Amino acid sequence: MNLLLAITDDDLAPATIAVAEALHKRRNAKPSAVYVIEIGPSVPEAGIIVAQFEEELRNPQALAKQVDEMRPVLHLDSGAKATWPFEIVAGAVGREIVEAARKKGSDLIVMGLNRHAAMSRAIGNDTAREVMAIAGVPVLAVRPQLAGLPASVVIAVDFSRASIRAARLACQIVDDNCSVRLLFIESDSPRETTESVEGLQLIRSKGVDEAFRDLIHALDPPAGMRIDTKVRRGKPVEEITRFCEEIEPDLVAVGSQHHRFLDRLLLGSVARSIAAEGRWSMLVTPPERGDHTPPSGVSVNGRVIL
Repeated sequence: MNLLLAITDDDLAPATIAVAEALHKRRNAKPSAVYVIEIGPSVPEAGIIVAQFEEELRNPQALAKQVDEMRPVLHLDSGAKATWPFEIVAGAVGREIVEAARKKGSDLIVMGLNRHAAMSRAIGNDTAREVMAIAGVPVLAVRPQLAGLPASVVIAVDFSRASIRAARLACQIVDDNCSVRLLFIESDSPRETTESVEGLQLIRSKGVDEAFRDLIHALDPPAGMRIDTKVRRGKPVEEITRFCEEIEPDLVAVGSQHHRFLDRLLLGSVARSIAAEGRWSMLVTPPERGDHTPPSGVSVNGRVIL
């Protein structure tokens, strides 16, 4: 797994780096790091500043000096971390992170997640949510309290392809002895997406209990991993939040799905709504473009789709 460690906030860097290091040591992940200096429209003469900064970094000596000075500040100068590719870029943070992940062929973006004030959440002032919305790869947003592989995770599933992808990846990046809760919300007004409709059809034909059994079998958890299932009824965001408040997991995993434009305006995305709270570390997997196959790893008409 190639992962991009995206550092945008010095205060959030230690936990983010610790998680990347744990994935490197215990999951054989191959990290590369990028430090993003925010220069956006709110900064006067931002274009000139970016141009000047980029001009300086075109000089190999200036670039090496910048990197050498920043590595010890971020504690990326010792052990295996000293060998991680590291670069410094400037510009609009979200776009720079996504572009860096694209160039490096990253399979996962690991970045910090801060809890913002209500007004900041209302206006969308959240880099992690921006990256989740535009990235074509999964995003692991880390709260400062997480300093290694998660030992407790809630995975919100509706048996759609998106939630199956989230469950699969979550089980790959958590501790082998992790406590996993698979949470299904029976909603009075399910979201009209191709993926969620497929999940509902599966539940109607197989039943929730059998769908859970098929999913757990497909996940093939290690011997020390404990997986429990839970069904609740209500609005997905509210019920996921209540459940997480009860058990305070290290990580919440959600699959992001394609939505109709009007549906996004009225209801918003479950993944982005939970991330907006910023209360728990989050794993969000993006929709797969042009994918109309049944949910991976789930039994459909007696056959397990791999």
